[in-house]
Amino acid sequence: MQFLTSWDDGYLLDLRIADLLDHYGMKGTFYVCPAAQHTAKMLSNDQIKALSNRHTIGAHSMTHPKLTQISAQDALKEIQESRQWVENTTGKPCTTFCYPYGATNNAVEQLVQEAGFTDARTTEDLQFSSSDPFCKPITLQIAPFPVRMRFHPMWKVLDPLGPLRSRYRRLRSLDTPHRAMTSWLSLAKYLYAYGLKNNLLFFHLYGHSREVEKYGMWGELEEFLGFVKKTNQ
Repeated sequence: MQFLTSWDDGYLLDLRIADLLDHYGMKGTFYVCPAAQHTAKMLSNDQIKALSNRHTIGAHSMTHPKLTQISAQDALKEIQESRQWVENTTGKPCTTFCYPYGATNNAVEQLVQEAGFTDARTTEDLQFSSSDPFCKPITLQIAPFPVRMRFHPMWKVLDPLGPLRSRYRRLRSLDTPHRAMTSWLSLAKYLYAYGLKNNLLFFHLYGHSREVEKYGMWGELEEFLGFVKKTNQ
């Protein structure tokens, strides 16, 4: 089973992610966007270029819009210009794209193909395989689980177990025991072992370094990477 990781937006903290991946002999795809996100510190162009010598750099649009909610002309501009920006920044071909917010449809996927990309990633989770290179899912996002730790908009206050509730049926279809649903780390370890046991195609870990920092999940991330490395020895 192939172990994949990808990291969105291009935060300065991505350098810490890259260092962890290097330490454990793993690779990542960093989908970068020139527009600053959440008032966070972002990678500079020089840092993106240096990172491209260690890991893959993908495009993530120019201004991070929901591509399904803007005109086809504007969406194509976002997609095409982001590819050119990455290539100008790294000096290397850019072949992979990530849909901001995971928002995509058939029309947007066609635009990505027209822009010259060979694949694109969504945020559909709990998947271990993919048949469409322009609608590639992930297996697990590193984020608080099973309890929600952010409550905006305010209706989320009424749904504190939303991360678990929305995935419970799919998790049970994967034979996930309830004890594995008590924390993000226990779930990650179970799902990785499940994929190995069943000879599945990949395990794709995805996240945002800003959220790993915000929710204090660096220790969990490092322990999981160590678990993956040890399991494959």
